[in-house]
Amino acid sequence: MTGKEVFGQAMRLLGYTDTLGDLDSAQNGELYKRGLAVLNQLLCDLSLSESGTMAPPLTSLRQELPLSEHTVRGVMPYGVAMLLAAAEGDGDNQQLFAALYDQKRVAVRRTYERCTDTLPRGCDV
Repeated sequence: MTGKEVFGQAMRLLGYTDTLGDLDSAQNGELYKRGLAVLNQLLCDLSLSESGTMAPPLTSLRQELPLSEHTVRGVMPYGVAMLLAAAEGDGDNQQLFAALYDQKRVAVRRTYERCTDTLPRGCDV
């Protein structure tokens, strides 16, 4: 899934569409300008959660997102909606999508590393 598709899904979740439910770039031009920065912010957050490493930032909304399908489709649109609503000063939507993003972010698969016990043991005397 591309950044543009996630951005479009977030805009639809927010209801920032025309009367037919289509995206209106003329009406929401300022949000489109923020789209890449918002996606990169969430990409950083979610890639660290998923793999423990930071994914390189997107240079275009047309790029595929380097995250699992579950994270891209089930988590990221809610985070994008949260940040867009905050930028727009839409407090009700921001609060709603912040709560939804937090709930869904818990389900992101995390990589765990095992630590071996390296503490010295006492001598048997």
